[in-house]
Amino acid sequence: MSAPTPAEPQGKLEKGVRGFELDAHVTFSGPHTAEEVTRLLRGFGARVEAYGTQDVRVARVTGQVDTQLAREQLRALLESGAASRVEVGLHGFMRSSTGQTDWVPWRRNVVLGRSDWEQIKFEEGLRYVIE
Repeated sequence: MSAPTPAEPQGKLEKGVRGFELDAHVTFSGPHTAEEVTRLLRGFGARVEAYGTQDVRVARVTGQVDTQLAREQLRALLESGAASRVEVGLHGFMRSSTGQTDWVPWRRNVVLGRSDWEQIKFEEGLRYVIE
């Protein structure tokens, strides 16, 4: 089985595990449809959850991703002006054998300016807020 490509988000969640995975909340500069949001965020190669179907202004991306790929997607979102604010990091989780996910609190928050996105190191438990 090959790793997912940017156009193929991961589907099934592993049950009975714990670890860290990408957790990103993206606030868009303007409203989009759910389909547009999926297209904008599919490059992460992870699950995309648009909050709404029409006039979507916020979405969440979660899953196991290549951090270099995630960094490039962040750059594209910020430099294009599509995103006005992003909260991103490797979030700790515990997933039960029934598939329920419990998120571990973030260890620390780091606030960065939009032009400082290159400082993101994707350290476990660290959330970066880019404004």
